[in-house]
Amino acid sequence: MTFKQLMTAAGFAATTFILSTAAAYATSAKSTTALNVRNGPGTSFSVVDTLTPGEVVEVNECAENGWCYIEHEGPDGWVSSNYLEPASGGPSGGAAEDCSFSFNIGSGGPSLNINCGGSSGGGSPTPTPTPDPAPPSGNVACFYTGSNFTGSEFCHGPAVLNTLDGTFNDNIASVKLHGSAKVRLCRNANLSGLCKNYTSSQTHLPVAIRNKASSLRIFTGFIPVPLPTPTPTPPVTHSTGPINLKSSFMANLDNGNVGSAGADIWYHAVNPVEKYIEPRNGAKLALGDRSNRGYNGCKTESFSSTPISIWEMPVGSYVCVKTNEGRISQFRLNGYAGTTMKLGYTTWQ
Repeated sequence: MTFKQLMTAAGFAATTFILSTAAAYATSAKSTTALNVRNGPGTSFSVVDTLTPGEVVEVNECAENGWCYIEHEGPDGWVSSNYLEPASGGPSGGAAEDCSFSFNIGSGGPSLNINCGGSSGGGSPTPTPTPDPAPPSGNVACFYTGSNFTGSEFCHGPAVLNTLDGTFNDNIASVKLHGSAKVRLCRNANLSGLCKNYTSSQTHLPVAIRNKASSLRIFTGFIPVPLPTPTPTPPVTHSTGPINLKSSFMANLDNGNVGSAGADIWYHAVNPVEKYIEPRNGAKLALGDRSNRGYNGCKTESFSSTPISIWEMPVGSYVCVKTNEGRISQFRLNGYAGTTMKLGYTTWQ
């Protein structure tokens, strides 16, 4: 029975027609989508052409992974059989590998299956091959972990990606640009460090940036000029020095004076065991990790009006303070002389 007879015969709503068993034949098929034609059986091979949806080709041989070699009006090569369906007509003859072509006729219409490296009757079905996606449309950049657009891939339209995930961070080896897309690759996060701009696809990035990019920008039009990194202004010290703080006394960290006037901290001895450093007059404390955080570290701390037990402050601990005049300050517990705390402090302007 010919394929055309099978298509028109009644009572064969779910029949499978095998074009070849022990030997394979060339057969006509057509593409169901815009389909890449590659120079080898898999997505790691280079694209040599693209089939248009509905384009008719001749399938001559198939690999065990479901990729088939086709001939058409254009460069011949390999395509994923997952995106082929039967064309009108039957086998056209010709040599191929030991593969069989199966046409399934169901309620949704005909579909093409290729069986390679095994028997055509009753065996386990060939796994569906990995789809070969159509080329992205629009202004898109695609990034690959291997040279010549191989390995893991991700594609993205115009955007700033200040960090990359674990698969692609320090692991981009080639870039393919589509449409008017351009790309800026940078060694460090947030588009910092050494950066390189590319306006055309790169099959093999230069060693200065290959497998070193941690952030990127995809754009169109003019190449963006990076803004200069501002030079941080060092903090200005307002007051600094030692403070000998006796039990039940207070200290002003804006000027280093001991006494109640304008006090920021109080060495509160509830009893010989319960002793605290308490904030006064609207000042606030942050014990944090007790390390020397300086102006920048203390500025970002979470301040609180909660007293700090001296048992949480072993000798060598640093405490950040926001004074009642709004300045950032830090003191260190240098030790004790009897019950007197020996502190060293710095308050910044």
